Amino acid sequence: MWLTFLIAVAFILIAELNVIAPIISNFFLASYALINFSCFHASYAKSPGWRPGYKYYNMWLSLFGAVLCCAVMFVINWWAALLTYAIEIFLYIYVTVKKPDVNWGSSTQAVTFVNAVNNALTLSGVNEHVKNFRPQCIVLTGPPKTRPALLDLAHSFTKNFGLCITCEVFVGSRVQQQQELSDCMEKNQLWLNQQKRKAFYAAVTTDNFRDGAESLLQASGLGRLRPNTLMLGFKRDWKTAKTEDVQGYVGVLHDAFDFEYGTVILRVNQGLDISHILAAEEEMERMLLEQQALEMEENGFQEGGKGFFKRYRKSKKELTPKAVEVPQSSDVLKINQRLVEASSQFKRKQGKGTIDVWWLFDDGGLTLLLPYILTTRKKWRDCKLRIFIAGQPERVQQDKEEIQSLLKKFRIRCIDITVITDLHIRPTSENWKLYEDMIAPFRLYEGSKDTAQAEALRKENPWKITDAELDRFEEKTSLQVRLNELLQESSRAAKLIIVSLPIARKGSVSDHLYMSWLEVLTKNLPPTLLVRGNHKSVLTFYS
Repeated sequence: MWLTFLIAVAFILIAELNVIAPIISNFFLASYALINFSCFHASYAKSPGWRPGYKYYNMWLSLFGAVLCCAVMFVINWWAALLTYAIEIFLYIYVTVKKPDVNWGSSTQAVTFVNAVNNALTLSGVNEHVKNFRPQCIVLTGPPKTRPALLDLAHSFTKNFGLCITCEVFVGSRVQQQQELSDCMEKNQLWLNQQKRKAFYAAVTTDNFRDGAESLLQASGLGRLRPNTLMLGFKRDWKTAKTEDVQGYVGVLHDAFDFEYGTVILRVNQGLDISHILAAEEEMERMLLEQQALEMEENGFQEGGKGFFKRYRKSKKELTPKAVEVPQSSDVLKINQRLVEASSQFKRKQGKGTIDVWWLFDDGGLTLLLPYILTTRKKWRDCKLRIFIAGQPERVQQDKEEIQSLLKKFRIRCIDITVITDLHIRPTSENWKLYEDMIAPFRLYEGSKDTAQAEALRKENPWKITDAELDRFEEKTSLQVRLNELLQESSRAAKLIIVSLPIARKGSVSDHLYMSWLEVLTKNLPPTLLVRGNHKSVLTFYS
């Protein structure tokens, strides 16, 4: 309305019809040109919704009409034409920047879709090359906002690099969960867009977590735009969780290896899941609304309406996770506060420090590629790489020179290379005792019983760790305990630790024994990534 008023006043003040006429004519011609071009563009996009009713319509005639209108604008008056173009460009930039929350069903959307499909098909016709490898992550976040640290780190790997799909598994009957799943699809994708996370959201409904994850691993993606790396959080509650849940979690890792995915597990000591804090926020907001509604009813709508909205806006600003007031003990509140701080740590710019890479196994190079990608990000630019490898005392200098040469060929810079020569010695008796105490509830202890009792225990608790299994994998268990000691000594001050993920052979290592390895390996450390590639090369000497 104000724009119309200002234009009308401007023309009245000009008060010269010969001056006004070229300007008005140019605006009319500009609108005709845009209408003609819109018809051409809609036809070019081949959208099924574009169905012109003209008997003799032709898309090229529309384009010719648009060009003709633009030419006539300059014939009438060149400066008026330039002024009209300037105003059109300004309005276009304004709408692009403001991004109004409307959906016009524009032909631009249709062209974007057609181009995306054509590009995906073109990619499918080209063989993959190691030079073009990029991490394309399927991230088991659940609702994306409940595990922000996991999402932020995955986004650091894939932003402007590759594909990122955040996934959620709804456990239960498909009929009962279908409505919730449909609501979450739109709501969570909108949240990702609002948080400026270049990621997609996908969800499935199955009877258990493992089946859902398996479906996502097999069916996610399109053509070459398919995930190649599974990323998930460490299961902190494995010691108290149901046996089926632990088996499902470890089963997902086995499935990822079977489907030739690289695997990345993130552990943050404070935890990743903040869903209970978000639920408390929502409950506080609901209670606040109810309280304000009651006050408004008491004071009268006309008298208290404006004050209500002011108070509501002010109260909503105060609804941060740190300010949630729920009837909890001070210890619980402190834990929640530390959890919130830890969950947002990857949103902040990381100060000067190191990313420590413990490259213990050759997995194709994923353990080296991921930290390199992090160092190219603005938030991690001040962090330098330190490489730790296992070696023999008599070959320290030789191993160091070989790794330096290898990294130079890969064009990966690091500030230090350390060769660990005492990796395979026994851990301290104190740490070994702590580990034995940790796994005690999950052991069968069949060695202290007669044959009949031992057989009965195996049938009753087939998931428990047997004495024979513990003896068979004592060396590997000892390695995890010892490795944690070395990590404590060398990497306590690191901003991020990246360690080669130990592998458990399916069917030979029990699920709880494997979880105990991951637990003892990563306990009491800074944020730690356990990484294992699929043994396909992701690094090359050639640029």
